Amino acid sequence: MINARLDTILKKSPMWRGLLGKRVLVPADGWFEWTGETGDKQPWFIHGKDGAPLFMAAITAWQPGKDDDVEHGFAIVTDASAGGMVDIHDRRPIVMAPDAAREWVSPSTSVESALELLSTARPETAFKWHPVTRQMSNVKYQAPNASLPCAL
Repeated sequence: MINARLDTILKKSPMWRGLLGKRVLVPADGWFEWTGETGDKQPWFIHGKDGAPLFMAAITAWQPGKDDDVEHGFAIVTDASAGGMVDIHDRRPIVMAPDAAREWVSPSTSVESALELLSTARPETAFKWHPVTRQMSNVKYQAPNASLPCAL
């Protein structure tokens, strides 16, 4: 799994709650979502309005000394989208402000405090998005223009 739904975590799902003591961050410049019908999807790049790095809350099953495999990967915590972002996708990663991100990964932060941090995600108004080249739909596409705006 690549995403852990916040509503499922808050319902005390044993699968996710057990991992809340193993919190990590996924730093990124932004993320991609697609709109449209199958075979005619338009990719969009979503990023912070301020251009600063994003810190996505995640949980992991990784343990030192264990093999790097799917059982020991991580899942980004997601929540429902709101505002105009819902036109792009109905879910979004929980992106934390730098201070909250530091607290999220601190070993001294309790699970209950970590759950509270999940409700302090940056609002949709902190982001902007634009269409990008449809070549992004090919996983082999790795050109520097991948996140640059393009005309629809």
